Amino acid sequence: MILLLLLSGLVLSCGTGPKPPEAPSEVKQEQESAAPEATVQVEKPAEPIAQITSQVSKEEEFDPNTISEARFQEAKKDITAFIVELNGIIRARNYPAWVAHLDESYFKEISSKDFLEEKTEDLYLRDQVVAQNAGRDPRLVPKRVLRTARDYFDYVVVPARANDRVDDISFISETHVKAYTVDGRGQKLVLYELASINNKWLIVN
Repeated sequence: MILLLLLSGLVLSCGTGPKPPEAPSEVKQEQESAAPEATVQVEKPAEPIAQITSQVSKEEEFDPNTISEARFQEAKKDITAFIVELNGIIRARNYPAWVAHLDESYFKEISSKDFLEEKTEDLYLRDQVVAQNAGRDPRLVPKRVLRTARDYFDYVVVPARANDRVDDISFISETHVKAYTVDGRGQKLVLYELASINNKWLIVN
């Protein structure tokens, strides 16, 4: 009986013993299957570059040398007549006629809040300088606030732009011109930028 029990225990201990090691080929195969897949990075094609030509204005491409002398002189003559007419309108304080000589985009600009606030400060500084030159205290000068394009015309344009003179012009594009005057010190100053719109010169911004 004792011998039978011993034999039974021996059989059980052999059955629960450690498993034999797996063959090397099997272990390698299992490790390869368990390993994560390699990440393949596919390089994306470069995005198309924006067209630079769309950012280049016609004015930058324009060559002033393409303007003939005859056309230059004709334009200068027309612009001089335009400024003479404009001077008379300003002296007469004819606001509607002055507005008729402005391009729509320019009128919109001078009617904007930012523009009027900037010109209000410029006007205040000018009034202070005038007061100081006259021997008055500039700190006592009241600030005139520009609220409309009409205010800009009355307080800025009328006092300063009624006697403009055209001494030279330059073409910026086929239809866009700068008009200049030369001051007493020989400095060349821009009077206006003008554009020919529907065969009519208008002040532009």
